[in-house]
Amino acid sequence: MRDAPALTDALRLGRRALDGVAGVELLDDVSWDPEEQCWVLPLRLRADTSGSAIPEWTNWYVLIDEHYPRGRLDVFPSKQGGLEDTYPHQRLNQSGPAARPWREGRLCLQTGLAAFGLRTRAEEPRSPEARLFWHVAGAREWLETAARGLLLAPGDAFELPDLPTDGNPQVVFRETAGALGSWTASQERRGWVELLPVPGNARLLAVNAFSSLDGRQLLSPGWGDLLRAVPRKRRFRVPWMRCDSLPILPSYAPPTSWPELEHALRFRGLDLRKELQTFASRLRDGERHLCLIGFPIPEKVGGPDVRMHWWALRLPIFAHGDVAPRGYRRNERTYWLHDQVHLFERSLPLDWLRTDNWAPEDLRSRGALPEPLRSSWVLLLGAGTLGSAMAELLVRGGVSRMVIMDGDVLEAGNLVRHTLDVTDVRYSKADALARRLRNLNPDLRVHAFKKSLDEQTARSIWLVSRCDTILDCTASDEVLEVLGQHTWDGPRLFFSASFGVGARRLLCFSATGSSFPSGEFWKQAGSWIHQEHEELRRTALPREGLGCWHPVFPARAEDVTLAAAIAVKALVRATATRPAARLDVYEREEHDDCFRGVSHVSPVEAHASP
Repeated sequence: MRDAPALTDALRLGRRALDGVAGVELLDDVSWDPEEQCWVLPLRLRADTSGSAIPEWTNWYVLIDEHYPRGRLDVFPSKQGGLEDTYPHQRLNQSGPAARPWREGRLCLQTGLAAFGLRTRAEEPRSPEARLFWHVAGAREWLETAARGLLLAPGDAFELPDLPTDGNPQVVFRETAGALGSWTASQERRGWVELLPVPGNARLLAVNAFSSLDGRQLLSPGWGDLLRAVPRKRRFRVPWMRCDSLPILPSYAPPTSWPELEHALRFRGLDLRKELQTFASRLRDGERHLCLIGFPIPEKVGGPDVRMHWWALRLPIFAHGDVAPRGYRRNERTYWLHDQVHLFERSLPLDWLRTDNWAPEDLRSRGALPEPLRSSWVLLLGAGTLGSAMAELLVRGGVSRMVIMDGDVLEAGNLVRHTLDVTDVRYSKADALARRLRNLNPDLRVHAFKKSLDEQTARSIWLVSRCDTILDCTASDEVLEVLGQHTWDGPRLFFSASFGVGARRLLCFSATGSSFPSGEFWKQAGSWIHQEHEELRRTALPREGLGCWHPVFPARAEDVTLAAAIAVKALVRATATRPAARLDVYEREEHDDCFRGVSHVSPVEAHASP
């Protein structure tokens, strides 16, 4: 443990800015805390809390980074004369370590843009004179808002309380807004839920299906291939129960012991002892089982409920075998007597697990493709460099139905710019890409075919005819010919993307119809393709391996990624506009090996007849 650093001039300025401020009383000077490795400032705050249970004066500790005004700056209630309850916009206000004079209920004073850290200068001042003062003033404002009961005001985004979770696994579920109606219509309040491990990640368990106590299936979330493929022998059942609303204690604290949970659930339509007794007889195996507790939540404070949310906790080991109260027989009745004493009279703490909603709208809240493209079935022709990069961007953006066709295998030389890796070398590109994509989107259902598209395949494979977006990344004249000869049973969006030497030029052709308009494609793109061929002949092409001359197409990975991103944006536009036939040409601008940007050099569109 290192010695205390010298008090900086910046922190002295921040500390002096509090002198004489109304409603702020410093209880001691700034001191160094060797355990926390930060500066600590104890103070008292006065706030207008009339009409509430919050005292007018409360004690606090401010923890300050040694590099002030940079770094952490947190405000905690004191154990002596501080708040003991937990409120919204506050971490769970437990007592914490006995030797520490402050509680654990850190206030959340950074809102809005402050979540982005360095991009918050206009919202949170960063000068030595102002930053500490800003946080102390924010704590006083927080107190007065809490006293009025407006920390979660009507219309605010709904916020769950801070649940004290620890360790693994994390339980993930898939509750969409549309599923709430099924729960509302159901009379079942308890039952069994099937959990399964997420392949490749021992820290995640996924909720797969809810059933009643007698085994009738009630709800299944509809995961994609990744979770549907988990073997039956790896799946297991645990209890679930649901209540009428969020089970919390005043003011906004989650239960932390079994008696507290019993109290919170009683006022929300559930008798916890009765529910546990229902399951206990089937869980007396000496193991700790999980249990899910569900409740409906709104999108906005004061608004209607829009979806179910689930909390998960570990159940204690129920009485079994020789475990029973002294002097009693070992049967279900005495087992349950023992369990009640263990759980409730001894106030056993709850062992909460972290949960997360993996509904599509939640997973893609940071960035999703438009709904028309997300909901389409995409037929990807060509799982090579450009096709794999586009496929990854589409799947990350929310596309959840895809068919991949490619007859090639991955070679080691492909790795310099392909999304696949060395473990996929000498395997089918289509199969390997499908495996990779399944790990990017838990909703994805993807089918891979180790062949190129031909007329017989287009006619015979039902999944090909099912697709409504045809994405060609083969740069193959033969594939375009097949697309022009085959007729689908209705309008499809066709999109062909290819790049030239060094991926300096990108051609994106989009069209709408029941077959690919080959004539219009060559009319618009022919001169560009001829130009590419001429440039290719003038280029000293690299070779791969020894023996017969076999040139390979030159393009660096970052240029391919850039081309794929532009192509996806062009596909998004085509999905929205549904052109009869349109060619977009993009060229990368460079001067003396310095990247200058990308130019849209040739938008050409053939309009459909009125």
